[in-house]
Amino acid sequence: MAEEVRSEEKKGGKKKLLIFFLLGLLIIAVSGTGVLLMLGKKGSDGEVKGKKAKKNQQTLFIDFDPIIVNLLDPSGKRYLQIKLSLEVADKKAEQEIKRKEPKIRDRILTILSGKTVEEVIIPDAKEKIKAEILRKLKEDIDEEMIINVYITQFIVE
Repeated sequence: MAEEVRSEEKKGGKKKLLIFFLLGLLIIAVSGTGVLLMLGKKGSDGEVKGKKAKKNQQTLFIDFDPIIVNLLDPSGKRYLQIKLSLEVADKKAEQEIKRKEPKIRDRILTILSGKTVEEVIIPDAKEKIKAEILRKLKEDIDEEMIINVYITQFIVE
């Protein structure tokens, strides 16, 4: 009788051990698959980020001479002096911008000379001016050439 109990315990113990072993393998397999999927996604994102980084490294900046405009002021004595830099996509865009510089300066002068003193001294004036200049220049020139507009000098007198 004692031998039968021991034999059943051994069989039951072997079954439990086999179940735990299979569960362990299943957990390892699922975990490994999850890790590989996560690494695969990171790798593909890394490639995309790498392409974006290369694209950003190719951008160039074109500095314009200071632009001085009279503001809309009844006395006519108020003016704005602004210096801008354009971030462009590549050398081809840089050459195109330089070729069209008179047209670009004219567009900027038109935008700025239509501003009142109040419009240029409010706290978010620079951001609004940058956004308007960028939008208008993208309308005039190929939209993908100009990436951003930066104000490097801003004086209101």
